[in-house]
Amino acid sequence: MRFGFLVLILTGASWLSGQTVSVKAPLVRSVEFKNFRGVSATEIVTRLNDRDIQLVERPYNAQNLQTAQTVVEELLAEKGQSGVQVKQSVTKIPPNAIRVTFSPAN
Repeated sequence: MRFGFLVLILTGASWLSGQTVSVKAPLVRSVEFKNFRGVSATEIVTRLNDRDIQLVERPYNAQNLQTAQTVVEELLAEKGQSGVQVKQSVTKIPPNAIRVTFSPAN
């Protein structure tokens, strides 16, 4: 009796281990650029598009946001604002979306 119960448990565990649970990353609904002096949001978006970095209506990807942050810092340096660090903040928008805001860290 115990052996049959053990086999049943092991069979169920092996079946479950073969299953994958899909968790969808939240969708980036909007990206905002705040308080950048001397550089417009349009300039930033153009630079990101030139680098083929699309963030809006894409699944959240921390690496893509980090790349975008670096591109914005490079653009600021080109405009004479070297050393300005850019921070990003992520705000949840129910049910499964986010808003990303980039702003100077200083």
